[in-house]
Amino acid sequence: MARQPRLVLPNLPLHIMHRGNNRQKIFENKGDMSRILADIAKSLIKADCQLHAYVIMTNHLHLLITPKDKHQLAVFMQSLTNRYVRYFNSSRERTGTIWEGRFKSCLVDSDHYLFTLYKYIEMNPVKAGLVSDPKEYPWSSYHHNALGAVDPLISEHPLYLDLAATKGERAAHYRSMMSNVNLSDENQNITEATIRGEALGDVNFNNWVSLQTGRPAKLTSHGGDRKSAEYKNQAG
Repeated sequence: MARQPRLVLPNLPLHIMHRGNNRQKIFENKGDMSRILADIAKSLIKADCQLHAYVIMTNHLHLLITPKDKHQLAVFMQSLTNRYVRYFNSSRERTGTIWEGRFKSCLVDSDHYLFTLYKYIEMNPVKAGLVSDPKEYPWSSYHHNALGAVDPLISEHPLYLDLAATKGERAAHYRSMMSNVNLSDENQNITEATIRGEALGDVNFNNWVSLQTGRPAKLTSHGGDRKSAEYKNQAG
């Protein structure tokens, strides 16, 4: 069966997940973490994309990003992955790929799911048991979005800017709002939509995406068996 084209629409956010090959650790120390953040910064400038939320884990990363179009998204991801693999291989005196094939993504309905994605991304270290509070993890956007720190990687989404008039007020509002976002019913939906390359939105949004792209916003069930080894490996 032919692979469906990636769902990308101009100026709409996407959740991206990219993992190390065979789930290997590719961000092993502070130097690696700092390097991937520097590579993200350079790639955002090169592709003219906006990053709203992120987390760097030991063997994968999550990004919430708005590209101008599909081409600019490709420019961003190619720049990011190529820069980091050159660094990683040079620093380890090795060759070959470090990324697990094609990166995973889902198109996000901002009106209904934007802040759910923020929390899904920034709570990854807590979910993984690395910290008990997201503020304890230094390699994410939580400090910018929730604590008022300045992270040069972040471009604040218009809906985030609408939270309040000042940066401090927005951070306080964000913290309060995040405490009320319930991920228990959405974790599986987000993971599946990302792995399967679907849209994450309500019925009206998904129908609109299908009309705009000429492909289904939701795929048939055969591609996402939650019990399969392939699904569990991708979901982590």
